[in-house]
Amino acid sequence: MKKELFIKNTLILSASSLVIRSVGMIFSVQAATVMGAELLGRYRLVVSIYAFFLLLGTSGISVTVTRLAGDFMAKGEPARASFIRSRSVWFAFAAGWALCIMMLLTSRLLPQRLFGEGAAGAMRILSFSLPFAGFSAALRGYFTACRKVLRTAAEQLLEQLCEIAVFFFTIDRFSHLGLSPLFCAAIATAAAEVISFFYCLMLLAIDRRHTPPPETVSGTLRLAMPIAAPCTASAGLRSALSAIENSLIPTGLMLCGADRAKALADYGIISGMALPCVLFPSVLILPLSQLIVTELSGEKALGHRKSIHHIAVRMLRITILYSVIMMLPFLFFSQQIASALGFAQESAFYMRVLAPLIPLSYLDSAADGMLKGLDCQKSYFEINMIESILRVLMALTLIPLMGAAGVILIILLGELVNVTLSLWKLLSVIRL
Repeated sequence: MKKELFIKNTLILSASSLVIRSVGMIFSVQAATVMGAELLGRYRLVVSIYAFFLLLGTSGISVTVTRLAGDFMAKGEPARASFIRSRSVWFAFAAGWALCIMMLLTSRLLPQRLFGEGAAGAMRILSFSLPFAGFSAALRGYFTACRKVLRTAAEQLLEQLCEIAVFFFTIDRFSHLGLSPLFCAAIATAAAEVISFFYCLMLLAIDRRHTPPPETVSGTLRLAMPIAAPCTASAGLRSALSAIENSLIPTGLMLCGADRAKALADYGIISGMALPCVLFPSVLILPLSQLIVTELSGEKALGHRKSIHHIAVRMLRITILYSVIMMLPFLFFSQQIASALGFAQESAFYMRVLAPLIPLSYLDSAADGMLKGLDCQKSYFEINMIESILRVLMALTLIPLMGAAGVILIILLGELVNVTLSLWKLLSVIRL
C-alpha cells in the first residue's frame, strides 16, 4: 500500500467531509427551523423513499467502478481503467432515467393519510435527479480508484453548497406564493444534482486529456456482475426495508396513542435532529472506510495477505478508539448540544440514549468497507438483509407497544446485530 498517498488522501477526504457535513448540519438546523418537527417528519418519510431509488442507481455502480478500475490501476493497466470509466458513467446515466420513470409511477401510490399533501409532488421533483446522481456516483468511484480524492471532495462540497443556496433562495422568493418548504427542499436536492453533473462532465473532459485512450476490456459485464449485483441488491433491498420501517414508525406511534401530528413530530425529532447529530462525527471514519476498498482490493489482487492483515487490524483499532471518544460528549453534554443548535429539547434525550450507536455504526462502516475490498459482497448483502428484516419485524411489534422507546431500541439492536455479523465475517476472512 502506498502509505504516504493513503494518508494524504485520508486527510483530504476527512477535511472535506468535515466541511461538507458541517455545512450539511447547518442546513439541517435551518431546515428544521423552517419546517418544524411535523413537516420535517413528513420530509424524512419522502427522503426514505427517494433513498431507495437513489441507492439503486449509485451504490452498486460506485463500488464496482472502484473495484474494477482499482484492480487495473494496481496491475499497471490505466488504459483499461479508462475504459471502465467511460462505459460506467453513461451506463449509470441511462439506468438513472429508468429509475426516474419508476419513481414517478411510485409517487402515485403514496398513502395520503400518512405522507400528507405535497409528498407526491416532492417525489416527482426528486425523481429527475436520479440520472445525474448516477453519473456523478460512477465518476466518483473511478476517481476513488485512481486516488484522485480531491476532485471527489470538491464535487460533493459543490453539491452541498448548491443545495443549501437553492433551498433558501426558493424559500425567500416563493414561500409567500404558497410554495411548501417540502417542495423547496425537493427542488434544492434536484438542482444540486444537476449542477454537480455538469461539474463532473468538466472533470471527465479534463481526465480524458491526461489518461491513455480506453483499451477495450472483454467480458466487462462478467467482471462487473459479481460485484454490482450483490451491492445493488443489498442497497436496494435494505433501503426498501428501511423505507417500510420508516413508514411503520409514525404508524406505530399513532397505534401507541399519539395523534398524527405528534407521531410525525416525534419521528422528525429522532430522524431529523438527534440521529444526524449523533452520526455527525463519522466524518473522520467514513473517508477511511471509502479509501480502504481500493487499498485492500489492490493488495488482494497482488496476493499480499500479510499486508491485508496489518491494514485491517490498524483500521479496527483506529475506529474503536475514535468512536469511544466521540461518544462521550453526547452522553454528558447532549442538553447543551441541542440548545446550541436550536433543536427541540426532546432531541437532547434522544441524543443521549442513541450515543452507544456511535461505536456500533462506526465499526460497521469500517467492517463493510473492508469486506467490499476483500470481495465479500455476498456476505455484505446477507448481513444487511438480516438486519433490515429484523428491524422491520421489530417496528411491527415494539413501536405499537413501547412508542418512542421502541424506535430507539430498534435502532440500537439493529446496528448491534449488523456490526456483530460484519466483524465476525471480517475476522474469519483475514484469519485474525
